[in-house]
Amino acid sequence: MSFRIMAPGKDNLSESVSILTQRQLDKFVREYRIPLDLHPVLPSKDKTIYPFRQGKFPFYTRVCNFANYRVPFSRFFIRVLQFFRVHICQVNPFGLSRVSHFEISCRAQNQRPDLDVFRYFYEFITAGDWYTFAHQKGIPPPSREERSSLKNWKDNFSG
Repeated sequence: MSFRIMAPGKDNLSESVSILTQRQLDKFVREYRIPLDLHPVLPSKDKTIYPFRQGKFPFYTRVCNFANYRVPFSRFFIRVLQFFRVHICQVNPFGLSRVSHFEISCRAQNQRPDLDVFRYFYEFITAGDWYTFAHQKGIPPPSREERSSLKNWKDNFSG
């Protein structure tokens, strides 16, 4: 869903309202292949984003449209964010990639991603003004291929 930000910063969700029409939401859901069983709904124009409605996940479509950013919406991804009571805009992109990487790794091994197993490998921490998922200390990461930064990423390609 798209929300107009009425005050700068990510801490003003109690003043933000939806500006999408139902038609725009339907197009967004199709274009970004959001599973319909996640039941995307458009809030009424007089309802603010915060406090969050029970069982609902507010989302800014403008990020996707402006930056051509694709979010791998899945039940597991949403479950992780809901469990930690955090909004996607509050999580560092590398933290979000760890959630996706974990889920993809599980599915590649014909396993369903499990929140308890994810929590075994990762802890939820603050990183400045952001939140992120960091490797649990003393536990080897679930994959050697996971990146923690873009530094030297191009060195992994052979020419």
